[in-house]
Amino acid sequence: MKKLIVIFIVLLLLPSAGSDLINPPVASDEEQVRRLELVGKIKAFEKTLGFKETENFRYYSEKTEAFDYHYFTSRTALPYSFEDPLLQWGVGSSESVSIDRKKYDVFYYSVEAVAGVKTPVTGSLLKAPLPRFIHVIFHEDWHEQIDLPNGIEEPAAEVVGYGAALLFAGEEFGRDSEVYRTLEAEYQDKLKESKIYGNYHQLLDTLYTSFKSGEVLEAQTLSRKADLLASLGDDLEQVWGGRPDQLNNAYLAFQITYSRHFPLMYELYLATGSDLAKTIEIFLAMPHKGVKFKDVAELKGLEGDITGYLEGVLRQQSRSPMSYPAHPINLSLTR
Repeated sequence: MKKLIVIFIVLLLLPSAGSDLINPPVASDEEQVRRLELVGKIKAFEKTLGFKETENFRYYSEKTEAFDYHYFTSRTALPYSFEDPLLQWGVGSSESVSIDRKKYDVFYYSVEAVAGVKTPVTGSLLKAPLPRFIHVIFHEDWHEQIDLPNGIEEPAAEVVGYGAALLFAGEEFGRDSEVYRTLEAEYQDKLKESKIYGNYHQLLDTLYTSFKSGEVLEAQTLSRKADLLASLGDDLEQVWGGRPDQLNNAYLAFQITYSRHFPLMYELYLATGSDLAKTIEIFLAMPHKGVKFKDVAELKGLEGDITGYLEGVLRQQSRSPMSYPAHPINLSLTR
């Protein structure tokens, strides 16, 4: 996960910087020690993929169990993504922050690592299932390689993160290992869930547009919303074997940030013959790095330009592999 801004409070929780990879290499059992040693192997593997070195995961922090955030928005409006001002957010869990659920849809989110803050190896990451542990490190370190809207970075981080995790797990544990098979299945499930989130985001956004225009009354809107969210839960259960416990507008706005452009990026990855090095090269060539946006309209313009570039690459990939179209330019966007 890429943070929107660096939070000073978070930085205060992190240990002081040092030069070694893990400092100190302290853990309570042999499995944790092996996990910390595995970080070094993953970091070395990243270099073979052309990753720039990052300051992430260089320390094991007993003080930091996880990073807790909360997101909330109107019960009858669906933000475009978690960069939409309609989705408000803050630091804190459900135990430390209380928000009026009669007024807002609320999503509490706890994550093992956050890019952009020299994230340590946290307690929750150390205890995560091994496939998750590997994927998170690749995912967060990818965020340090590019500077684009979250709606682009997050799905790219998923494609690169899973692709890299599969390559690493294949070398470290073997392609017939449970770790490899789990990552492979999760990658496929990510594609399935992305399409589901995209479908329901569109359905609910259309519903709220009708409510805002006065075509649908609030009671009808909330009733139809409940039906759609129940159906969303059913579809996700078919993928995961379980239902999310926070199905609402805030949750969907968060998830769509990862999901909206994932199918396109995954298709591009397949078009390269699942060649991660080629995929990374294409992603690193995405336009508008570092470009800022003033509002959601400009954000959509940015994402449209970038996905237009990727679609152009995809069209040319079948005819002339690694022949990239010129970057599209949107002159209305400012740095």
